Amino acid sequence: MKKKAKPKKKEDMPEFAFKEFTDEESRIYDEAVSKFREMIDAGRKLKEAYAAYPIADSGLQSLVQADFLKILIAERHFAKHETLESLAASLDIPLDLVKNTLARMLQEVGITAANQYEQQVREVHRDEVQMND
Repeated sequence: MKKKAKPKKKEDMPEFAFKEFTDEESRIYDEAVSKFREMIDAGRKLKEAYAAYPIADSGLQSLVQADFLKILIAERHFAKHETLESLAASLDIPLDLVKNTLARMLQEVGITAANQYEQQVREVHRDEVQMND
């Protein structure tokens, strides 16, 4: 006799927090994004854009580069309806990278929305409700 499969538990959404930047990190972030955008607008590939503004802190570099790709996806895929395939080809990056980044973006949006909802809505206690009947 086969065992019945246990129902899968609903997985909790992973926790993440947005990085709080120092003034110097904010300056680097803004300059890097500006330089990356300039290079992409000039027809360069994503790798060339990233190479045009190296960042000494590898953690910050990774974060800025990931954010920039998210910005491009938001602007070109969502705002201008460019296909993911076309976006990947124009940036000379794997389609899987674009798809995985998009999935992460949607996950972050969902988590952020759930967290905001949780902060704004709380259980109302019976004593707090005023009835006029």
